[in-house]
Amino acid sequence: MENPDLARLEAALADARAEVARIRTENTRLADVYREDPSDGNREIMKRGAASLSAARNREADARAAVAIVKKTGSLHGLLAEEGRVAGSIVVVIPAGISREARENLIEGALGDQLSDAAESLGVVLAAAPMSYTKEKPGRDAEGRTVIEVAGRVEGDRLVPAVSRASKNMRS
Repeated sequence: MENPDLARLEAALADARAEVARIRTENTRLADVYREDPSDGNREIMKRGAASLSAARNREADARAAVAIVKKTGSLHGLLAEEGRVAGSIVVVIPAGISREARENLIEGALGDQLSDAAESLGVVLAAAPMSYTKEKPGRDAEGRTVIEVAGRVEGDRLVPAVSRASKNMRS
């Protein structure tokens, strides 16, 4: 029996790949226009095109990781460590009215071993506490659990958080 989550994620990946191809084609056209008229206005349009392509590539990478996680774990949640990155999500049941310290302990307890294993598979060590690699998604999943996004990247021999401080400060 086909996993409906996998089918949905593979469709999203195909859409993301098509979007990258579309933006590349458009950026090629913009580059031709810029070569004919290297004005500041055309330069700005090319910069916006490059930013759009970068964002589309990131969406494609996220979709590719989501498909790989479902194939690896059979679930929408889990961590994937490859190409110098750790990405994925975990789910945690967080009771209402819990203190911030207890909340962080629940998240670190659920994430610590998985994140350490992911870092070890990349041949690096953690550069920060597991909580530093997380960003809470708003709302809850269908079972009422909190979904926590996890992201890290390899720098040297360490896995450093790839979650911006600004996004973490917004939830505090």
